[in-house]
Amino acid sequence: MPPRYRTIAESLRQALDSGALRPGDRVISARRLAEREGVSLPTAVEALRALEAEGLILARPRSGYFVCGSQTTAPDASRPPQAPQDITMAALARSIFSGSADNIIAPLGAALPDPDWLPVAALQRALNSAARRLGNGSQTYSPPPGRADLRRQIALRAADWGARFGPEDLIITAGETQAMRLALRATCRPGDVVAVESPTYFGVLLLLESLGLKALEIPTDPRDGLDVEFLAQAIARRRPAAVIASPTVQNPLGASLSLEAKRALVALLTRADIPLIEDDVYGDLGPGDPRPSACKAFDEAGIVIHCSSLSKTLAPGWRIGWIAAGRYHAEVLKARLEESLAGPPLLEAALAEFLAGGDYDRHLRRFRPKIQAGVRAVASRAEAQFPQGARISRPTAGFLLWVELPAHIDALEIHRRALAEGISVSPGQLFSPQSSFSHHLRLNCANEPTPRLLRAIDRLGEICAKA
Repeated sequence: MPPRYRTIAESLRQALDSGALRPGDRVISARRLAEREGVSLPTAVEALRALEAEGLILARPRSGYFVCGSQTTAPDASRPPQAPQDITMAALARSIFSGSADNIIAPLGAALPDPDWLPVAALQRALNSAARRLGNGSQTYSPPPGRADLRRQIALRAADWGARFGPEDLIITAGETQAMRLALRATCRPGDVVAVESPTYFGVLLLLESLGLKALEIPTDPRDGLDVEFLAQAIARRRPAAVIASPTVQNPLGASLSLEAKRALVALLTRADIPLIEDDVYGDLGPGDPRPSACKAFDEAGIVIHCSSLSKTLAPGWRIGWIAAGRYHAEVLKARLEESLAGPPLLEAALAEFLAGGDYDRHLRRFRPKIQAGVRAVASRAEAQFPQGARISRPTAGFLLWVELPAHIDALEIHRRALAEGISVSPGQLFSPQSSFSHHLRLNCANEPTPRLLRAIDRLGEICAKA
C-alpha cells in the first residue's frame, strides 16, 4: 500500500489534470489540506512537495503553492548563414570543460543521466557473470567488428523499429562519438562541406574541426526538427559531402522528425546520393511507445549510416557504441582498425548479457517516467524564475531543455558565474560554429529534482536576471 502522502498527491494531481485550477492559481494550503484529509501537517507538506518535485506546483515564499504552467513561448526555428562555415571551437570547448567538477551541486551542463537512476547493481551482476563465463579470455582483445553476441542483441532490438541491418552489418565502437568520426572519415575528405542542424551537438562540430571539414547549418525547429525542404535547397546550391543529424530527439533542442519527414529526408538524400550520418543516441527515449523508427528503417540504398550507443540511457562510462554503415561498411571497418585494434571483451559480453536478459527493457520502463518528471520540474522552475522574455523549449522526449534568454545576456558569462557557485550549464556558443546562440543555454534535466537542485535553478534565474 503506498504511503498516505502519495495517495493525497495523486488526488491533487487528478484535480490539476481536470483543469479546475489554471496556471498561476493558488493551491490549497498545507494546513487546510491536513485538516481536509485528516493527516498530520508534515504528511500534507510531503504531498505538496511531491507535486512540486514533478514540476506541477511551485512554492512562493510566504505565499503558498501555485499551479505551474507554460507561461513562456518556445524559441523560434534557427536562421543560420547560408554559406559553409569554418569551425574553430576547440579552444572554446577546452576553456568551458576545463573547469573543476569537484564543487558541482547542480549538474545541468553535461547531457548525462543521474547515476542514481542507472541500474548499477544489475550492471555489476552482468559484469561478474561475464567475467566468470569468459575466464582469462576477459583480458584479451575483442577485434573489430566486435563480439558477435553483442552485435546480435543490438540487431534484434533494432529489428523492432524496422532496422535494415543484421549482426554482420554492425561494427562495435568506443562510444557513439567514435562511430560518427568513422562515418565522417569514410564519407568526407578535408575541405568538404557537411550539412548539420542549427543548433547542433557541439561534439559534431568538434569532429568536423578535427577532420578539417566545413559546416553548412540547416534551420532546425525546436518542435519539428530539421527543415527538410531547406536542406533540399541547400543541396541544390552547395552539394555537401554528407549530412549529419539527430532525427529522433535532437541535441540540444529535443525535437524529433515525424515518420513522414524521416521518409522524406531519406528519399531526398537517396536521390542526391548523399550519405546521412544518423545520430540516434537518444532513440530509445524517443516520443511515444513503441520506440519510433530511425531513418535507417527507410534506407533501401544503404546511404544511411546509423550510429548509436547506450551512453544516455544505461552505462555512460562503458563507452560502447555501434555503427551500421550500409554501403560504407568496408571503409568504416578499415578506419576502425586504424583507430584502435580492439575493444573491451568483458564490457561487450556483459552488455550482450544485460540486453538478452531483458534487464534493459525493465530499466527503461523505470527510467522514462523519471526523465519526464525531471523535465517538468526543471522547465516549470525555469519558467517561474528566469527573467522576463526568456523562451523555453518543451520537448516531447529526451531530457534536454533549450533556453533562449533576452538577447543582451551573454550565455558564456552566465556559465562562468554559475560554475563559480557549483551550477554547471552548457552555453549556446557551443552549438554553432559562429556563436549564433550566444544568449542561449542548454539544461540537462536528467537529475532527481531535489529541493537543492530546484534552489540551484532559482539561483541560476537570479544570475540571468542580474546579467
